[in-house]
Amino acid sequence: QQATLCQLFADTLGLPHIGTHDNFFDHGGHSLLATRLISRIRTHLNHELTIRDLFEHPTVHDISNHLTTPTTPRPALRPMRPTPAGRDTR
Repeated sequence: QQATLCQLFADTLGLPHIGTHDNFFDHGGHSLLATRLISRIRTHLNHELTIRDLFEHPTVHDISNHLTTPTTPRPALRPMRPTPAGRDTR
């Protein structure tokens, strides 16, 4: 898994190689590249990440540990209900 993540990080950043402890953002990563990396991880490893996950775990080593650590499910968002037109809901 770490070898695949290293390749995905490197490909996303346009670099020939990324080590397991290299920080994505220190090597030129930014939010747009982060979304691209997250999409590639989803496609290649079938794991779902958020932008926040990548900011909190910016290395291959950290992401790999994050992907293999069981997490507490996040609570679902409440569904939005339509409000009548012209009514202020504040």
